[in-house]
Amino acid sequence: MAALPFLVANVITAVFLIVILSYYVFLLLPRRRGVPGRFSRLTVIIPAHNEEKYIGAAIESVLAAAFKGEKQVIVVDDGSSDRTAAIAKKYPVMLLRQPHKGKSNALNLAIAEARGDLIAVVDGDSAIAPDALEEAVKRFNAPDVAAVCAVIKVKNRQSLLGAWLHLEQLYSSLTRSLLAKVNSNIVTAGPLSLFRKRIVEELGGFGTKGFAEDADMAIRIIRAGYRIEYAERAVTETNMPVTLRGFFRQRSRFARGTVNILKRHLKLDRTFMQVYTLPLALFSYFQATIMALITLYNIGSGYYTYFVAQGVWLNWYVVKFLVGWLTIYGIFNWFWSVASGATPLTWFVAVGLAASLLSYPLYFVALLRYDGKITLKHLLAIAFLFPFWLMVMLTYVAHVGEWARNDQRNIWDKRTLTN
Repeated sequence: MAALPFLVANVITAVFLIVILSYYVFLLLPRRRGVPGRFSRLTVIIPAHNEEKYIGAAIESVLAAAFKGEKQVIVVDDGSSDRTAAIAKKYPVMLLRQPHKGKSNALNLAIAEARGDLIAVVDGDSAIAPDALEEAVKRFNAPDVAAVCAVIKVKNRQSLLGAWLHLEQLYSSLTRSLLAKVNSNIVTAGPLSLFRKRIVEELGGFGTKGFAEDADMAIRIIRAGYRIEYAERAVTETNMPVTLRGFFRQRSRFARGTVNILKRHLKLDRTFMQVYTLPLALFSYFQATIMALITLYNIGSGYYTYFVAQGVWLNWYVVKFLVGWLTIYGIFNWFWSVASGATPLTWFVAVGLAASLLSYPLYFVALLRYDGKITLKHLLAIAFLFPFWLMVMLTYVAHVGEWARNDQRNIWDKRTLTN
């Protein structure tokens, strides 16, 4: 019985290694070429609920963004109780207001007023680069391209949590870019994504079931036979919750949205998305849940066995033990123990080491591709990344009960996260 957690952990690690290797394969694939898209009209929709802190910067970035043609900007105040609408009124934009019905309803309300052939969605807490729209429009390089995604960075990344979030977003941008090569990216992220209006209308607009309307739309686009491209040079910066309370509320929404998407969309069909990306999302959820519990058990049991049971609560060796578990030092130490012969090189050890050592270079690829440099702060965030992922994994553990939930609307309160 004691060997069961070990076996489960190694099976999960083996699958994780296969996933990491697939990313390296996708890195080598060429991106699909075509004639850069040209459109005369574009509508930018900014949905906002209680975004008085950021809405001005979001609107100003959109107004300043270059576009060769007519650019219509629509701000939808989704039942804000702060000064979001008052601030939006100061700008030359169309302002629509509705009771708090959720982001999808806000987007659909604006789409009915949109004049553009393309629709860009920019979250109310984000700011796009001056060339982001034009760079994204270029990727509409074939008639079957229904949507284009952008690179996401974290604007408020000064704290350690902010640095972790920034690193996570760059890594996610890289993986979405890779998956777009095989038309399997299932997230048209809110900080900046563009859509062909006629296809969004053809699909019935944005879905109102669940917190993950961005994933729901992407899945329906691909399932309908269209493509989602990725614009490597279109950049947007978003503001993330950098307090622990705000972080866990956000991740609660992400975890619940992921479960809802999988319950509604996971099935096998002819698309690569259905046999790769969605099963991968399911694997990632249960990997996070199981590995979080196994990791906490191993840390706790090891601490008790080697220290507490010996009457030791804190000393240098306790610190070294925890550093080995919670930082990249543990992986290097593990590698050295195998290389020196102290730890036998079994098949399970080889798989675990390969998965660990091959996953980290992808972070450096993402940093060089999207930040153009690697700083000391980047290195520190990577070195101490494991506590961040442990926090993320624990939110999945906390929401396992979501699998038994029958319904989930696309609406939440930022303060209470109820729906």
